[in-house]
Amino acid sequence: MPYLHLRTNVDIEDEQDLLQKCSSTLARELGKPERYVMVSLAQGVPLRFAGTAEPAAYVELKSLGLTTASTAPLSAAICRLLAEELGIDQARVYIEFASPERAMFGWNGGTF
Repeated sequence: MPYLHLRTNVDIEDEQDLLQKCSSTLARELGKPERYVMVSLAQGVPLRFAGTAEPAAYVELKSLGLTTASTAPLSAAICRLLAEELGIDQARVYIEFASPERAMFGWNGGTF
């Protein structure tokens, strides 16, 4: 049930292409089937970071079973993707990781 929400002040020409790249990157990095991955995007968000309005991003990633050992490689992969696709300096990205308990995440009329 990985869910990634990307907020950025960058205007994105091809939203679906970026969403697909985020989805496949997340599935690969987490070792989970892409059919369970959800990605959302809020672009052109008024955002200031380090006192400037230069390109920046705030990312939330929730995934069942996420471990502290997996967050550094995930951060590297997400920051690399945002740098390559959106030109966002990796030092201008914050990522919030969360690993909810299975019973606290619903899907398909039930919970995980």
